[in-house]
Amino acid sequence: MAANLEAQTFLRRIEILQRLPPKRAGVINARDLTEQLKAAGYLIEKRTVERDLEFLLLHGDWFGTLHCDDRSKPFGWSIERSTARRTSLGLTVDEALAFAWIGRYGAELLPQGMMQSLAPFFKEADARLQHDQRAQAWLQKKVRMIAARPVAGPKPASNAVMRAVRLALYEDVQLMIQYRNAQGDSNQMTVSPLALVSRDLNLYLVVWIARFANIRVLHASRILAAKVKDDKAEVPPHFDIDAYIAQGPFQLGGDAQRMQLRFTNFAGHALLDAPIAPDQQVHLQGEDGTLELSATVRLSPQFKAWLLGYGVSVQVLEPLELRQDMAQTLREAMQLYGGLPSTTRGKTRAG
Repeated sequence: MAANLEAQTFLRRIEILQRLPPKRAGVINARDLTEQLKAAGYLIEKRTVERDLEFLLLHGDWFGTLHCDDRSKPFGWSIERSTARRTSLGLTVDEALAFAWIGRYGAELLPQGMMQSLAPFFKEADARLQHDQRAQAWLQKKVRMIAARPVAGPKPASNAVMRAVRLALYEDVQLMIQYRNAQGDSNQMTVSPLALVSRDLNLYLVVWIARFANIRVLHASRILAAKVKDDKAEVPPHFDIDAYIAQGPFQLGGDAQRMQLRFTNFAGHALLDAPIAPDQQVHLQGEDGTLELSATVRLSPQFKAWLLGYGVSVQVLEPLELRQDMAQTLREAMQLYGGLPSTTRGKTRAG
């Protein structure tokens, strides 16, 4: 019985350590920790958590240095994690290579805030591989990531803001935020966070604003400050994030339709390896670089913009409505360049 109790205490304290935010990324108090632990299945009271924190403050050095902000109540707790290995066996070479790769390129692939959460694993991976010459050669000479987007990502939100956002979503509570809109005006508002959506390098917070009785999409980089409130989040009846995205607020909506496209000059050959839809079918693949294919795709503004990016190297064959829409867009674009001489591959056409 005593051994079982000691095991439960040990596991609970490990759980507490895993839930402490990194130093300089915010703090968490004993009450919120207690609620999180109860949600995870631990039957405990706040005083037990407080005793565990006091114990770990004195004896948790192997995991990292605990910090207690006791300037005001409730006390705020955080941890400066140790660079020591997090498991007794450490990472395998394959695991270390994977973490090292993410550590180098993950900022361009993962949502904001996730890189900091994985920082201890990156340190462990570097320690595991520092004397492995083949691993170092693999990282330095044999792996690259090429950005497909021609524009830089937005300025990220602060770590403190992102921690508050994640905590509010996790706890289903409201947020008090300071938000700067696209015009540069800043105002304070209370929101109920509904979901976090990552699109390319941009991170958006979908919220319900009771004052306006509607759902809004906020760019995370425009949130200047955020504070978690105790009030329960207000969620619109029957809200579903996937259904909301399908309505088009991220330019991803539109009806799914079967379309047929013709690419020229080898422009569409990348789609042979990365199809635009699971049901894509290739109807013609010519030696001159012509490719005709069909697929079922949502006719969203984003998809239309993607098609326009191919310029004269793509032609919509079906459906007729999309073909006409593309033609009208190109006619309007041509008017913007009116007066310029027509050219083909850099040479002026003969009159």
